[in-house]
Amino acid sequence: MSKNPNTSNDLAGRARALARKAGIPYTAALESLRTPRVEQPAPAPGFVLTPEVERFVDGTDQINVEYDLRVFLAERAARRYDCHECGETVHTATDPTSVQFTVSVFDPDLNPGTHVMMTQYAHAACRPSEIRWAVPAEVPRQPHTVALDAGTDEDGERQIVRYDITAIAHLVQGDTPDGPQLPVLLLEAGVENYEPHPGLVEFFDINLIEDGFPTGGIGDMGLHGWSLRLEHPGTGPLAPSWVAVRAATAPPEEESGHGHFFLGDVDLTDAWASAARERGQVLLLVGPVGPHTELPDYVHLFNQAEDFLGLVDEGLVRGGWCPLDAPAAGHVRPAASARALTLA
Repeated sequence: MSKNPNTSNDLAGRARALARKAGIPYTAALESLRTPRVEQPAPAPGFVLTPEVERFVDGTDQINVEYDLRVFLAERAARRYDCHECGETVHTATDPTSVQFTVSVFDPDLNPGTHVMMTQYAHAACRPSEIRWAVPAEVPRQPHTVALDAGTDEDGERQIVRYDITAIAHLVQGDTPDGPQLPVLLLEAGVENYEPHPGLVEFFDINLIEDGFPTGGIGDMGLHGWSLRLEHPGTGPLAPSWVAVRAATAPPEEESGHGHFFLGDVDLTDAWASAARERGQVLLLVGPVGPHTELPDYVHLFNQAEDFLGLVDEGLVRGGWCPLDAPAAGHVRPAASARALTLA
């Protein structure tokens, strides 16, 4: 009588070996060996997309998308390519083909649109379809230029006045010695040459008042649509601290994003960032205004709130409490996906 191969010593030995190797019970290993293996069907020719890429191609959860990737792939459904992995020829009409998209990550301040920057193709067996998220490795440097429309001149030409804004963060003592320290962000505006146009100082001040700054004292800038985004990720060349001061909280436009009064890198300390986040707002001071063309050189020595409030009382700057606005979920860079670094 011949032995049943499913109960032979050979099968039992293989089951014991599998149980030891996989760390599973002997009975489970035996059942696994007795169960006939089902061959997986080979992928059909054409693009083989992972669920993540499928969602991306359909535009799911993307912001300000400017493409139709279904049309894009359909136009390439019968073309010949060199596999990005092995270098062999790929034809999407006859070979299962994967696609790798390099995509710029949406950011309401740094990148207001979602763009496909690069597309690569490969045998599906060589590499699966995927998305590589491109994130900025640098943020804009100071100064930040603000352009104000000054109307038309005598010849009917539009006059645009540009101011260079530089930012310095100060952490100062509040009204009481035992009270919390106050985060102050001083934005100093400079124009190339005031002399030929002394009215530029007044013009800048008029715009600040129209945009919500009080004519005296400290106001609430949140009531006038101002917000401040604070990014202080830590140390390292690819993780600079930066601030975006938004003159309005309207949804970002596709091409220009938020309207920024200031956007750039700022030298921040952990203590300043913690104080700002704990309060949920920053004391925002902007100047010089009025008849003044520059702020005093000793401003950098200030360490008391009353020193900065004195600048407001003297009419050198306008001031207001500007609320922090942390990016919503749609602004967060994907953490689980592969990334590519790009320069801003």
